[in-house]
Amino acid sequence: MKRIVIFFFILGCVFVHAQKTDSIIKTELIKKIPLNVDQFIGIDDFENIYAIKNNTFYKKTTTKTLTYTNTQLGKITSIDIKNPLKILLFYKDFNTVLILDNNLNELTTSINFNNASFSKNISFVSGSSNNNFWVYSLDDDTLQLYNYQTNEIKHTSQALSSYQQEFNVNKMISSYKDCWLVGKKSILQFNEYGIFIKTISLNDFTDVKIIDNAIVYSKNNHLYKYDYKSTSLIDIKEKISIQSFYVNKNDMYIFDGTTIFVINFIKN
Repeated sequence: MKRIVIFFFILGCVFVHAQKTDSIIKTELIKKIPLNVDQFIGIDDFENIYAIKNNTFYKKTTTKTLTYTNTQLGKITSIDIKNPLKILLFYKDFNTVLILDNNLNELTTSINFNNASFSKNISFVSGSSNNNFWVYSLDDDTLQLYNYQTNEIKHTSQALSSYQQEFNVNKMISSYKDCWLVGKKSILQFNEYGIFIKTISLNDFTDVKIIDNAIVYSKNNHLYKYDYKSTSLIDIKEKISIQSFYVNKNDMYIFDGTTIFVINFIKN
């Protein structure tokens, strides 16, 4: 009996479950921005809009529109605009990462993991601090922190199966320190050294973002904020069909396929 109690105590420490909705976060619509693109990526601190159309990466400022296209690398898999001075473009089909500056010029030569001495089958990439970015390797099922200047792996996690059996990564999100690997029903969180922190269990979410040490996720065309203790419904008065969304500080940007709705959180 003692062993059973200890087991469930440990299990409770490892798994963090989102509770039922405990409160409501009020919002207000600031403005609407028409946008004719295939995929909305996000908006930075300077209100520059990032998007993809016809496999071309777009940056729309208040005065001009910049574009970047690389037909040799196939389809753009993901883009990280966390640092607008070092934008990461990942081309999974060619196992390649490009780093662009704020004018969408290439900062370095392309980083081709087919030529690397370590894992060659990279599924997800996301930015970190300094000259590092996170990579998830399908070869050995690990999360790795890679320095592109020294071309070396700085940290490597254990195989994800050691944290959760049959965990399949659908998405990667990172801050300048922590990294989150998103599965179908749960999220694995790691610190800046690739050390596992905890598992966050969510049900039936379709997309997720990180904001101020909390998680914002979409479910059944509603948005929720989970702060690791309780879950709050984000109350949006307008009826919006949520295709994708992005969160930056106190603003939320919801894209319905033709328009960006700029939503502001109302502070209590």
